[in-house]
Amino acid sequence: MLKLEHIRKAFRSGRDIVLALAGIDLALDRGDFITVIGSNGAGKTTLLNIIA
Repeated sequence: MLKLEHIRKAFRSGRDIVLALAGIDLALDRGDFITVIGSNGAGKTTLLNIIA
């Protein structure tokens, strides 16, 4: 089982803080199959990098 709770990820962009992920929860059991869908810049790759 893979379980993520309350995942947050922020990046600094110049003087600004960009919140890429906020409050992500995910629970997967062995054999589960999912897709991650979202627009450009939504945080899909960031989420997968955290899982990896």
